[in-house]
Amino acid sequence: MTTAQTTKPLLQVAKISHSFGGLHVLRGVDFGVSAGSITGLIGPNGAGKSTLFNIISGFLTPQHGSVQFDGRDITRDPVQTRARAGLVRTFQTPKVFAKLSVRENLMLGCYRHLSSGVGGNMLRSRRSRLEIEQMQAQAAETGERFGLGDVMERPAGQVPAGRQRIVELARGCVTAPRLLMLDEPSSGLNTTEIEQLRELLRQLNSEGITIVLVSHDMRLVDVASRVHVLCFGSIIASGAMEQIKRDERVREAYLGI
Repeated sequence: MTTAQTTKPLLQVAKISHSFGGLHVLRGVDFGVSAGSITGLIGPNGAGKSTLFNIISGFLTPQHGSVQFDGRDITRDPVQTRARAGLVRTFQTPKVFAKLSVRENLMLGCYRHLSSGVGGNMLRSRRSRLEIEQMQAQAAETGERFGLGDVMERPAGQVPAGRQRIVELARGCVTAPRLLMLDEPSSGLNTTEIEQLRELLRQLNSEGITIVLVSHDMRLVDVASRVHVLCFGSIIASGAMEQIKRDERVREAYLGI
């Protein structure tokens, strides 16, 4: 179960179109994400899901259309501005700082909220010391919560690939983002880990974190209250998962039936 949803979308994607050369990757994509929801985005390989994620998170500027977050146009805002506003994403291939410990990776998730600034950290001001202590405490608490307590002092690049994905997810959640975007979060996880991830997503959502996830794993997408199906750059169906499974266009284009 997800938390109660508001009528005003937290995220609104409007008429997004994008091409690479002569290849039309996205064609007028429209959808909204309600605050407090879990939304799934599925589709065959090459449907445009990663391009859409890159546009929403600020790694790519669309050629047409707009992205609004909490009622404000962020279409051309840089990644760091979106992150400070509470929009956080993970990647299909986990991006961790391999030489830093898992603890240090989690602490990096706090830096966008530092109030003492770079100068304060360089001079080790009292405020800076207090903030670093808070970061260490947040990292420790988050590491335990995400099942990383036994690897906190290990370099992140030396933990198994599946757990690196959990490190990235934990780093994104260490300061409770408003919107968490997950790109294939179950890739590399075993069956037990996927079930644990399902429960973790439900828990995060119950605490008020809105989630959008891209996944080929229907066991994970099943936690979503609403699913959008992207095919050849256009959304061909939207609705609850059971409704999506019965849609003839989806069965033909995505499920291969």
